[in-house]
Amino acid sequence: MKKLLALLLTLTLSLGLLAGCGQTEPTAEDTPDTQTETDTQNNTGDLRKITITEQVRGYHWAPAYLAQSLGYFAEEGLTAEFQTIRGSDATAPVLSGDAQFTLKGIETALMVNEGGQGCKVVLSTTQKYPYQVVGATAEYDTLESLEGGLLAGGQSTNSGPYSFAQACINYAGLEGKVEISTMASSGYAAAIANGELQGAISTNPWSAKQLTDAGGVVIVDGTDDGVIEDIIGSASYELFTVITSDALIESDPELVQSAVNAMAKAIQWMQTATPEEIAAQLGTLFDGATEEELLYDAQFDKDHQVATTDGYHTDSGFQAAINLTKLAGGITGDPTADQIFDESFLDKAWENLGQ
Repeated sequence: MKKLLALLLTLTLSLGLLAGCGQTEPTAEDTPDTQTETDTQNNTGDLRKITITEQVRGYHWAPAYLAQSLGYFAEEGLTAEFQTIRGSDATAPVLSGDAQFTLKGIETALMVNEGGQGCKVVLSTTQKYPYQVVGATAEYDTLESLEGGLLAGGQSTNSGPYSFAQACINYAGLEGKVEISTMASSGYAAAIANGELQGAISTNPWSAKQLTDAGGVVIVDGTDDGVIEDIIGSASYELFTVITSDALIESDPELVQSAVNAMAKAIQWMQTATPEEIAAQLGTLFDGATEEELLYDAQFDKDHQVATTDGYHTDSGFQAAINLTKLAGGITGDPTADQIFDESFLDKAWENLGQ
């Protein structure tokens, strides 16, 4: 029990670990600790409800949301309830059996398994690194120009954004010459205006747009294959994932298969859908986002090929995830892919879909 509590505390402290990959961060006064959004249809018939937890509602987990809004879960006999959990870790309900899936980053699966709690990534929803390093003004347009300055690396030192900041600084040979701070993205604009911040890690396209619209400059674009491969060792990086517990895979593999079938259908649909169509379908589950924001994220996703085309991980992306999670202090070991992923459900889903 002590080991589990310590693990969940570690995960709670790492809310910046990919959780900021969607909408702007909510304020405590206008957001409840747990927000539930269900199927908009009043009559779900005999559909079996599954609970999917998340830290925030984020565009890059689109296949999970689209599986609901497009009716693919219903085709598989399911209806999804999305629970947005803030103030505690969204992984805990899956580990306790109170939820079936969680939308988190690959680092979560790495940390949970090293902590002794069995879980598996059953599907990856992205294939490229969507983070960007943004300089505060035109004066800060290279990593080298940040020397002696302050770079915001997300809310926690034990997080994906922070480790990415470290990797970029190390790549530029600036270890110890750039201070990396923890800061919520909601505080970036004020810190830049006050001259306190020379750069920041943006975790989603819309936030990067807001920074550049205010005069910022993109220094590192994680979707640039050549650049990101030099920095993290891989052009691919399956950052956003759908995770379930080993216990559910053992006790109810049919449910897991049905859910993966639905999300695979959504991935397939996204390949030919326009950004406008994707944004429209997501709108029903993104009450806090404007149409402009969703369309911008969808267009960026299409232009930069961020979304997965098949849901699988790559060997190089997995190794990069291990290295970055180590850099963040999240793990110390070297897990194998079969300890982290169970893509057998994807195999069956694509076989059923004829590809």
